Amino acid sequence: MPCPDGWFCLAFSDELKRGGVLTRPLAGAEVVLYRTGRGVLRAVRPQCPHLGAHLGVGGSVEGEELVCPFHRFAFAPDGTCVRTGYDMPPPKASLTPYPVCEANGSIYVWRHARGLPPQWEVPVFPMDERQPYSHDTFDLAGHPQDVIENAFDWGHLPALHGLKGLDIAGTPVAGVPTSTVTATARGTMMRGFNQSYTLTVIGLATIAARTVLPKDAGTLHVMLHATPTGPGRIQLRFGTKLELNGVPGFPGVGGKLGRAAALPAARLLSVVLQRVARVDTGADLLMWHHQEHVEHPRLARGDGPIGRYRQWAQQFYTAPQDGIVPASAARAAVSRAEEGGRVTADE
Repeated sequence: MPCPDGWFCLAFSDELKRGGVLTRPLAGAEVVLYRTGRGVLRAVRPQCPHLGAHLGVGGSVEGEELVCPFHRFAFAPDGTCVRTGYDMPPPKASLTPYPVCEANGSIYVWRHARGLPPQWEVPVFPMDERQPYSHDTFDLAGHPQDVIENAFDWGHLPALHGLKGLDIAGTPVAGVPTSTVTATARGTMMRGFNQSYTLTVIGLATIAARTVLPKDAGTLHVMLHATPTGPGRIQLRFGTKLELNGVPGFPGVGGKLGRAAALPAARLLSVVLQRVARVDTGADLLMWHHQEHVEHPRLARGDGPIGRYRQWAQQFYTAPQDGIVPASAARAAVSRAEEGGRVTADE
């Protein structure tokens, strides 16, 4: 399967502090991410236009400038070379930028097979940016389309994860780069409770889950990012963040003291929940790592809108390619196997 176009997460926000430099793989290439002293976020091609040194290997940020480790040439946030390392006039040279954005505690870089600029924006969800995600990154075999398909593969939820009382709805809309799924289930991280979820699928890159806790105690955010690194390889970034409106049992739970204690308590609980979620997600990781993409799946009732999803996914490819399910096949799969956009299960 070819690499899709779109916004792909290369890091969680807390991985790149002010003055920091990171090198991350994306679709067979490398991207250098850096954040200036004032917090300006940039993504550039790794090679210095002077003599080709790798800016992510020994490169540094000095104030608002990215400095090459080889000859100390410095580049302003707009990419232009503003000085050399030996007090001579800088050449007319600029870094090659990548479109970059920061949303929902994640850093995204735009990738398009033909080099076109961003065609849509990453949606922003209301959340407390003071608190980072507790997160992990996994390198594995796979393709982003198969990972994001999990949001619409409703049959695997009771079969693989043991969810009970599943009530789920939502289908992708043609031409829209995001999609929403709503669900209620038992047997999740909040064991024994019926929990309602909202899943937002962002291109072929991200599944963002939001759960409102019982009695309006807070919100649980779970982010799953699938980023292509090379042919048949992905980095899977998985993060959990719990936001509390107060601390149960703490004096003044709804007042100033309760709110002040909520942030450190939520940070600690986020780490615990991430460990719990990592065990559950491990089952998916094993499947994805060894999964072979079935171009013409034999779908059954209860699978969910997989056919519709695959038809929707075609918009993220520059042109029809071998290995991608044609829209006609996806439509046929829909008519054969689906019973609308809703399924219920109580196993």
